[in-house]
Amino acid sequence: MRASLAEAHTKSDAFDYVVDAIAAGLMPAQSDALRQLFKDNGAREPTIIWSPEPQELLQPGLSRFASVCDKLSDRNGRITETTFDLERFGGLADWLMLVAPDVDGYRYLYYGAGIADHYGRDMTGQTTAEFGGHIQTFFEAVYRAAAARFERVLTEHEPPLSVFVRCWRRLVVPVLTEDGRETAFFAVINLPENELRAGLDLISEQVFVLDADQVVYYANTAARSSFALAASRAPGPTMLQLTGIDLGPLPPLSDIFTDTRLADRVELSLVAGITERRRIMVSAAEHRGRLYYVVMIQPLEV
Repeated sequence: MRASLAEAHTKSDAFDYVVDAIAAGLMPAQSDALRQLFKDNGAREPTIIWSPEPQELLQPGLSRFASVCDKLSDRNGRITETTFDLERFGGLADWLMLVAPDVDGYRYLYYGAGIADHYGRDMTGQTTAEFGGHIQTFFEAVYRAAAARFERVLTEHEPPLSVFVRCWRRLVVPVLTEDGRETAFFAVINLPENELRAGLDLISEQVFVLDADQVVYYANTAARSSFALAASRAPGPTMLQLTGIDLGPLPPLSDIFTDTRLADRVELSLVAGITERRRIMVSAAEHRGRLYYVVMIQPLEV
């Protein structure tokens, strides 16, 4: 049976209402300031999703964190100081932060070892003021909004280029005071995404990632173990300063990357009175639109 004209108008009006609502959300508005903030600092606009659904939590770690938070929540979906228990998160604790309001912004009461490793610094006891610039502004704005709304928020943002991470995905969960009237602190899972780093950590050879000035941005697990390097270390030392290995002048990054050439040599060195022979291979890789040297060191039998 054909729908009546009135029914057709009703369905059309409902559809138009939905389209208008979505269109309004796509129009430039308050998010312009955030987009401009990151654009001015050479990064793309962050993604922000309030009260994310399970299918929007793209990483298993995010889903597991949300599941534990659900179990700690009351019937209204809220967690209080008295019910929060860090031990309930198990291995996820390496990727958790506890962040509390402070006169200097927000203070990190707890900062997971995994985050510190990727960021290059343990921020426990420090505040968001230490970041400075657009990152401080973004972090404090997100925490302030989450506190005002008593609502979970999922964010994805690009860090400064000095941090060897493609993007950070965070799920921010307000933990309320016992009376439920204000936010005591935030429980935050902060997961890095970096396809290049993840792959390099899986291989047994020692690998370093350097910029054009041979400043070390990243050393994989094998390299840190072989050279007794601390896991948490911000970029700063050069390859020579950090390891004693002099790579000498290297071909321009653009040449190695474009021609997929490989600088390859074998050298002998004296370490603690023992002669060591190693093969050093230098290639190039792109990360967030920037080229880096990838130095692979393979110990050889003398």
